[in-house]
Amino acid sequence: MIPMRLGCNDLTWLVGDLERLYQMPETPVLRAFSEQAVTFLSRLSRLLLRDKRSGVDVKAYAYWIRRASLEAACREGDYRNRLGRGVALHIAPSNVPVNFAVSMTSSLLAGNCTVVRVSSRPFPQVDLICEAINRLLEGECGDMRPYLCILRHGHSAEITRALSQMCDLRVIWGGDRTIEAIRQAPLPPRAVEMAFADRYSIAVIDADAYLASDAEQTAKGFYTDTYYTDQNACSSPRLVVWLGGAVREARERFWSTLEGMVQREYPMQPIQAVDKYAAVCGLGMSRPGIRYVPGSTFVVRAELDSLTADVMDYKCGGGCFFEYIAKDLEEIVPVLAKRCQTVAVLGVGREQLRELVFSSGVRGVDRIVPLGGTMELSLIWDGFQMVESMSRYVCG
Repeated sequence: MIPMRLGCNDLTWLVGDLERLYQMPETPVLRAFSEQAVTFLSRLSRLLLRDKRSGVDVKAYAYWIRRASLEAACREGDYRNRLGRGVALHIAPSNVPVNFAVSMTSSLLAGNCTVVRVSSRPFPQVDLICEAINRLLEGECGDMRPYLCILRHGHSAEITRALSQMCDLRVIWGGDRTIEAIRQAPLPPRAVEMAFADRYSIAVIDADAYLASDAEQTAKGFYTDTYYTDQNACSSPRLVVWLGGAVREARERFWSTLEGMVQREYPMQPIQAVDKYAAVCGLGMSRPGIRYVPGSTFVVRAELDSLTADVMDYKCGGGCFFEYIAKDLEEIVPVLAKRCQTVAVLGVGREQLRELVFSSGVRGVDRIVPLGGTMELSLIWDGFQMVESMSRYVCG
C-alpha cells in the first residue's frame, strides 16, 4: 500500500487519480489479449488517427494498435493460458515521447493494471494521447478505468519506493544511471523487473545495392531512423558501415541526398552544430585512426580505420555519424557487443547477418531490420517478447 502521506500534491495526474491507484492491488487481472484491452486500444487508435493534431509518431503508434494489427499479433502466439501479473509500474524515458504509450500497450495486452510515470519534460504527443485515453475511459471504455493510471512526479526516491512496493512488475526505460537510481527502491519478493538500458545501433549498406535504389526514398528512411529523434533513440544508427565495390560514389550520393533533406526538414539549432563539430574534433585528437570528413554542420561524419566496441561509447546526436568501409561483413563483429541493439541493412541479406550473429556468439543485436525501419513498433523489443514477459503462464 502506498503511504498516505503521498497525496495528490506529490503527483500530477494525466490519467486516473490516487484513489484508482490505491485500488489497483485489489483489481482482478485480465487475460492476455483480453477483449476489453483490445477494444480500448483499437478505439484509441481510431481517435488518434482522426485527430488532425497527430504527428508522424502518434499516427505510427495509432496504426500499430488497430484491431486488425492486434488480432494478428495475438494469432502469432499462444496466450490462452496467460494472465496479467498484477500491477505493472512503467518508468518511461524522456527521449522518445510516444514510448510511454508503447510500454502501456504491451502491459494492457498482458492483462495488467498499468501505472505509467511519464517524463517531466512536456511533450504535446503525451498530452494528445492522454486526452484521447481520458475521453474513452470516461465514456465507451469505462470498464478499463480501473486498469490505467498515467502520472508525473519529480525526482523523488520516496515516491519511487512507494510505487515500487505495490507493483508486481517494474519496467524501466532509460539510461544506465536512471536504472541504477530506480533499483535503489526494493521490489516485493515475487515482483519481476524488465530494464531497457543504454543501447546503440548501426547501419550496414551495400554500395552497389544502394546505387540501384531510390536515393530520395533511402534518405527519407534514414532520416526517420536518425534525425526524427535527434539520434536519441537507442534504435537510431550512429555508425554506417559500407560494403561493396562502388563505395566512393555511393557515399557521395547518400550523404549529399541526406544533407539536402536535413536542410529542408530538420530544425537544427546553432548549439547542435557546435557540439557535433567539437565532439568529432575532440575524439579525433584523443583517439588515433579517426578522420573528420569535411562537410556541412547538418551532417557531421568521422571515418574510422578500424572497428572496436569502445568507439560506440562516444555519442553526440543530432546528425553525427561514424563511417567505416569494410571488405567483408565479418569485420562488424567487434561492434556487435552487448549494448548493440539494432542493425539496419540495405542490400545485405538479413539471413546472412542473422547467421553471423549466431555463429559469432555475440552478446548484442536484438533486431535486424531494413534501413528506414528502426523506429517501427513491435511487441518484441530488446530481445523481450513483451506480452509474454509481462504476463504469467498458468499451467494446467
